[in-house]
Amino acid sequence: MQSYQEQEVSLHRLLQLSAATPDYVQVKPRGFRAILQSTVEFLEAHDIQANLLVKLPVGDAWNEDVSRYSQGLASPHQVFRFVRLDSAPSPSGSEDVVLPLSADHTWRGDYFVVVQSETFAAMVVAHRLQPLSATALGDGKRPSPEAQPPPEADDDEDGSPQLEEASAVRSSYLSVCCSVNPDLVAIVVSAICHQVNQSVAADADTDLAALTQQWAQIRATQTLTPAYLTLVDRWLNWQLARQEHLRQSASTYRRQALGMSNLSTQNEVLLTTLRLKDDFLNTVGQELRTPLTTIKTALTLLDSPHLKPPQRQRYMGMISHECDRQSALISGVLNLLQMETSVGQTQLDSLNLSEAVPPVVSTYQPLAAEKGIMLAYTIPRHVPAVSCPGSWLRQIMIHLLNNSLKYTLSGGRVWVTARSTSNYAEIEVRDTGIGISASDLPRIFDHFYRGRNLPPDETEGAGLGLTIVQQLLLYCGGTVVARSQPEEGTTIAVRLPLHRGSSSH
Repeated sequence: MQSYQEQEVSLHRLLQLSAATPDYVQVKPRGFRAILQSTVEFLEAHDIQANLLVKLPVGDAWNEDVSRYSQGLASPHQVFRFVRLDSAPSPSGSEDVVLPLSADHTWRGDYFVVVQSETFAAMVVAHRLQPLSATALGDGKRPSPEAQPPPEADDDEDGSPQLEEASAVRSSYLSVCCSVNPDLVAIVVSAICHQVNQSVAADADTDLAALTQQWAQIRATQTLTPAYLTLVDRWLNWQLARQEHLRQSASTYRRQALGMSNLSTQNEVLLTTLRLKDDFLNTVGQELRTPLTTIKTALTLLDSPHLKPPQRQRYMGMISHECDRQSALISGVLNLLQMETSVGQTQLDSLNLSEAVPPVVSTYQPLAAEKGIMLAYTIPRHVPAVSCPGSWLRQIMIHLLNNSLKYTLSGGRVWVTARSTSNYAEIEVRDTGIGISASDLPRIFDHFYRGRNLPPDETEGAGLGLTIVQQLLLYCGGTVVARSQPEEGTTIAVRLPLHRGSSSH
């Protein structure tokens, strides 16, 4: 067990062994500075004239609040600073009483601000915790509260005291005790007076005996009077108000951080959209250039005087085909642009599939009959209404039927059916066409993708039909899924959200 002499060289240890056994909190250096700042600001706000006993880490940042308070003190109140003989000098221009400590282990790692006045007493005592040992880190054991990494601190063992102090404090935690209990403050003041009389170097301008007597007189006059209790209440309310201010500040910073995060996300989305737009425009330019190049080449060949009639006819057909292709490209791009500009003005109205789908299918019956394809539909009346504009559903069905009829040979079949679940209604367009390979299936919704093995006499499209379908469904909260096998056909399933208030029967 430690002797009293060993205990008294550390205020932290002295308070731990006192009858009051005060509570400690562990904070980082920034938290300790905030406590010091709050204490000094309370004294200033309530115009409390007091003697301050101070030992703080070196550096102007740690001492600026106390220095500011000392400038407003009236005699006989003063600030008494305890510094090591080899430490930094007191802040320039300060009239504080500097009490040098010998370079032994007295109060090493201890910091304090003790307030002593006729009407109020308070203290903030902190102790720098030791760094974790390599063994503790290697064992993977949880550190004890007394073994947390240390904060910005005091002169340490080796090297320059000021550099060691700043480095130690920045990397440490502090164990802090705050109290307005006059009895507990008296224990600390008594220990400080004892060290002053024993180990503080005598100064010609400092009457240590008179100083000790003055503190004793202040302690004798301090009782739990109504005035004292009023200041204690104000101290508590001050801390509560500060905590509320910190909470509101934290909430504000959190909202700002979330706002910045949202802005960052929106910025990323915007940049991605711009990149996609650039890619789309580049692809459009290339797609438009290809038919123009073919047309220009064919026109040049038509000028040849040795051109035979069959060749002339083939080049004319090539020009006609490429003109149709370019027209389809322009129409597809215009449809996409028109869709994007009108999406914000379109209402997601209730739409009955049994009324909206059959008219579109019926318009393709003559084309299917001309190609020798059976086209049929089954749309039950009990399918609930969906949230989709009628014009959008019409475009979706047109593009899906166009694809199915284009890639289905004579004698094939195309079915359009609908069903519903508790969450969505599904329209399925199934054909017995040439199908899509597994490698091409993931790309069919890309801009300008065109299926391979186009049947004879079919005009190549712009490759934007399924892209438009996907975009329209995205805008109304729907999805589209494709299933296909080469030589077996393709099934496109469109899922639309049910309209609010609708339910399946």
